[in-house]
Amino acid sequence: MRFVRRKLLQLIPVLLAVTFLTFFLINLLPGDPAETIGAEIGANKEEVAQIRKDLELDDPLPVQYVKWLGKTFTGDFGTSYANKLPVRTLIADRLPLTLQLMLYAQIIALVIAIPLGVISAYRANTRFDKAANTVAFGLLSVPNYITGVMLIFVFALRLKWFPVSNPTKFTDDPIEHFRSLFLPSLALALGLIASYMRLLRSDMLATLQEDYIGTARAKGLPTWQILTRHAFRPSTFSLITVAGINVGQLVGGAFLIEYIFALNGLGSLVVDSIFRRNYPVVQGAVVIICLAYVLVNFIVDMLYAVIDPRIRHARALV
Repeated sequence: MRFVRRKLLQLIPVLLAVTFLTFFLINLLPGDPAETIGAEIGANKEEVAQIRKDLELDDPLPVQYVKWLGKTFTGDFGTSYANKLPVRTLIADRLPLTLQLMLYAQIIALVIAIPLGVISAYRANTRFDKAANTVAFGLLSVPNYITGVMLIFVFALRLKWFPVSNPTKFTDDPIEHFRSLFLPSLALALGLIASYMRLLRSDMLATLQEDYIGTARAKGLPTWQILTRHAFRPSTFSLITVAGINVGQLVGGAFLIEYIFALNGLGSLVVDSIFRRNYPVVQGAVVIICLAYVLVNFIVDMLYAVIDPRIRHARALV
């Protein structure tokens, strides 16, 4: 519990630093947000002044940040001037689709990369290993927005196996839901598959040279048991670390993929809000993304302790 408390306390300064930097960087953008919002709704000078007052834009930036932070801690992200809806409502409507896209992409990447990495390490320098590495390098060199367009052209327009947009909700039709999100999830996962496979292969090669692996072989244990029970677990530290760090990459990739596949997720909401200078929506979305990122990395730290109990005991004593 001491280890868990220490990790939770470390999340607070990270959240404060990210929200602080984001708040100030957004406010450094050229132009007056009140005039931009007023031009969209056809407001006159008095109404623009009222918008500026409602958004508290006349206060110094540090004062604006403290006020905004106080409201955020209570769950009040403000109101979007574009459609007069609470920011919390807008994010709640768009966030599930983005989370589903990221989750499915991560699952696809791990399900494919882990077996390929294990087999490539076991059959190092064979034709299978060389072919897998060649494909991996190819996938790493192609951006996900290019693979997304290619997947749409081949599997949606030519073969018509999958729909392009308008994903079905899971509660309406689970099968159609997965069909509608398979292509964008795969486009987001292809680059991850390559990096995960290469990383696991490298760590597995090192683990297979350890003395206890030789002892397990001398005892006559089956190869599959040596690979899955003795070699795989110690080789997952780097994989878990990169999977946690890649949450940030997944967020950025999801924003592009949502635009390509015309998905109404959090990414399209944030991009549209940036162009429309809709600060409350952008800042609220950044808080949610930052919170998700630090929580995922907290889970990664917990997984370290699960995989190797020596870690939690050593850190608890610090």
